[in-house]
Amino acid sequence: MKKVIYNQYGGFDDLQMVEVDIPAIQPNELLIKVKAVAINPLDWKKLEGQMKMITGSKFPKGIAFDFAGVVEQKGDAVTNFDIGDAVLGALDAMKGEALAEYIVVTAPTIYKKPASMSFETAAAMISIGAAALYLFQNAPNAKAGSEILINGASGGVGMVLLQMAKNKGMKVTAVASGEGLTYIKKWQPDHLLDYKKDNILGQKTAFDAIFELSGSISFSKAKSLMQPKSVYVSTLPNPIDMATAFFNNLFAAKKHKIVMANPTQDNYRELCEWVTVKGLEVTIAKTFPMSDFKAAYQFAKKGGIVGKIVFSI
Repeated sequence: MKKVIYNQYGGFDDLQMVEVDIPAIQPNELLIKVKAVAINPLDWKKLEGQMKMITGSKFPKGIAFDFAGVVEQKGDAVTNFDIGDAVLGALDAMKGEALAEYIVVTAPTIYKKPASMSFETAAAMISIGAAALYLFQNAPNAKAGSEILINGASGGVGMVLLQMAKNKGMKVTAVASGEGLTYIKKWQPDHLLDYKKDNILGQKTAFDAIFELSGSISFSKAKSLMQPKSVYVSTLPNPIDMATAFFNNLFAAKKHKIVMANPTQDNYRELCEWVTVKGLEVTIAKTFPMSDFKAAYQFAKKGGIVGKIVFSI
């Protein structure tokens, strides 16, 4: 089978497609024939070595972690899935090896895909949707009527967060630019800011929660925009942020939370309901074949993209 790997930290030129054996499964595992894989910024943060304190120095490493596919084989101990079931799921984000024709998973990491949902949408929604749900869990003061700022509102997580926040009755200030700024108007944020033209840090509003999804406004700078008791939540951590956030939260009323949660079965169920029942839109900017892995990652990293990038396998 084909699989995309890298043998050293570096850039996209260090990615390569190799031929490896289809992995064998244990009694509690399932073999998934992969149909779609989503790209996330964490993929290249790991590739570049930004997370090597966590990911370590053992190579080769695979890439990507959100996927959708079909159960090809199952172990004797697996009782809640059958061969042929269409499923969605996520591998460990720090080890992810989803960009392959086949992967091995355990039952708790997957969920049956609704028939009305495409494989591409299923893969695209997992981490961005789970992050949005987890962001709200870590911002208890983000509720109906509260003022929130979403910096990076036209990215994958931002679009989902914006739709959920409006559905929950929050007052949303959304930050984006260009095509993304125009695109998100349909979800009716209360205020729109163009990060290329507007002074984000000069806003007079004191926010109950700030969701930093672009990595452009640090916690130290964002504190000037926060209510005395409020929270800043980030989805693009580095080891230093993780350490300083821990000590800050011991004493400060302005909290700094970092989201790095693997999706749970409850997340999967709730996300499927959001998409199939509540009409949550998961925007896919572009799909690539697996063979175009370098071009896909180069396209994703350049930024300014409205929605998710997905491999269709």
